[in-house]
Amino acid sequence: MAKSTLISIVHTSDPVEGPKKALDMIGAGGILNRYERVLIKPNYVNSSKPETGVTTDPRVVKGIVEYLLDHGWSNKEFAVGEGGMASYDTMETFRSTGLVDALEDYEVTLYDLNAQPHVEVDIPGGKSLKSVRVAKPFIDYDCILSVPKLKVHVWSLSTLSMKNMMGGILPKGIMHDDLHQKIVDLNRVFGPELTVIDGIIGCQGHELACDPIRSDVIIAGEDFVATDAVGSFLMGLCPDDIPYLKLAKKAGMGENEMEKIEYMGETISQLRKYYRM
Repeated sequence: MAKSTLISIVHTSDPVEGPKKALDMIGAGGILNRYERVLIKPNYVNSSKPETGVTTDPRVVKGIVEYLLDHGWSNKEFAVGEGGMASYDTMETFRSTGLVDALEDYEVTLYDLNAQPHVEVDIPGGKSLKSVRVAKPFIDYDCILSVPKLKVHVWSLSTLSMKNMMGGILPKGIMHDDLHQKIVDLNRVFGPELTVIDGIIGCQGHELACDPIRSDVIIAGEDFVATDAVGSFLMGLCPDDIPYLKLAKKAGMGENEMEKIEYMGETISQLRKYYRM
């Protein structure tokens, strides 16, 4: 089934209700009904506090958890998983960033994807990445719901939903040579089924040494290429200038041309900022 290019853009400073509204606008309840188990994949690359712009606000994850529960999912049917930088203990990062506290009332399973068993998976059609060792939850859950931060990146220009899938693989260093093509190859097999971008506080300057910037926006979509294109545009980038988005469009994985993407919500040009690279 072709993925809808409908993208919701919600101007909000509310990290709990904003994601719910964004998901409702794209009919996410119906999309989720196609699946049996959901793995929520935020960005906790390190233990930086969410207010730095580096990591996903745990209240955004909380909003998504509440959305799933409100739509009839049990907490046994979804989980949260991330595998951060090797120099960080991801479970400790979950605690120090406030994720554990945010989800304490919901008894949600938390996975350190780096510590999970990994399985070698072939990538049909992969041009630069032919196979990858991926954490077992990436296979066990048939729906990945990517929850990246709105961030620039020194190598990939933007780091959003597609690059967020790197958290599920080991070793992560295999991606750094021919990064753009490898992002595309990884998403051939493990592209997320839904995306919610946390853009309330964005990240400019550097993906780790971040200069935080308020954008007060939540973006949601089923087409991960289109969602990343919109996120990139809202940071002042041109999606046509971002190689991994152009390659993904060429591979038939989604839409990166802004004029072909359907928006719902705010006027996108009014929310656009120009993030410092």
